[in-house]
Amino acid sequence: MVGTVVIKRVFNNNVAMVTSDDGSELIVIGRGLCFGRHAGDVIDEASVEKTYALQEGTSQDSRTIDRLAHLLESIPTVNLVISEDIVQMLRRELNVDINDKILIALADHISLALERERKGVSCENPLLLEIQQFYRKEYALAGRALQIIKEYMGIQMSEEEQGFITLHIVNATMPQRSDRLIVSVQLVRDVLAIVSERYATTLDDTSLPYERFVRHLQFFAQRALDPTAGQINGDALFRIDETAYPCAFSCADAIAAHLSSTYNVVVTDAEKSYLAYHIVNLLGEPGL
Repeated sequence: MVGTVVIKRVFNNNVAMVTSDDGSELIVIGRGLCFGRHAGDVIDEASVEKTYALQEGTSQDSRTIDRLAHLLESIPTVNLVISEDIVQMLRRELNVDINDKILIALADHISLALERERKGVSCENPLLLEIQQFYRKEYALAGRALQIIKEYMGIQMSEEEQGFITLHIVNATMPQRSDRLIVSVQLVRDVLAIVSERYATTLDDTSLPYERFVRHLQFFAQRALDPTAGQINGDALFRIDETAYPCAFSCADAIAAHLSSTYNVVVTDAEKSYLAYHIVNLLGEPGL
């Protein structure tokens, strides 16, 4: 419940930016909510169907508000409602704090995706296999999101779109920028490919060691690609005997060299030790 709110800016007949009783700034959505209303007018909570909390200070950034206005004016209200239903489903299922920014970003994506579907335009997702492997829970939830979209719009979206929505979910639940998320998926894929090639084997992506390795790589990528994140102190990680696991450490060295040349990422000795540990857990050491 938002109580009585005062309009600060009308985006369209159904969407406005408002100030609530406690001074917080919200985006409110409701059918015909703003018809005939202007800035300074009061809206009763009974007219509000959905609310979206603005980040503190957003209203002071005119460029951000202009971009928000452009988006909200172009997004059909039903897609905002769909997005809100998806976000509420995610909050129930994940039981984590989800960044509110996903609401409008997801609604915008849904609008574009529905337009592509109506026109019969396919959109290839080059990271689909990696997304399915690395973010299984989020991918399954994205499938439920597609079902919500279908219930509203009668359109069944593709697996590619399920993959794209998965990235929105991951981006909203992990503290990293969306552009880094794409790179982190590629980085994890590269590391797994190196391990598979060096050991001349297909990795068992259903095994617990594989899941643990991927989880470690995801958090490693998150740290490595964030210039504000500090390196892990070598003393904070245990060490394993390099002489006992030469193949695993050789593989870790190859990974470090690739990440340095391809992503400009420095892999510390401590991190290489941890990589070797996961590789040994996953594949063992030849000859042992």
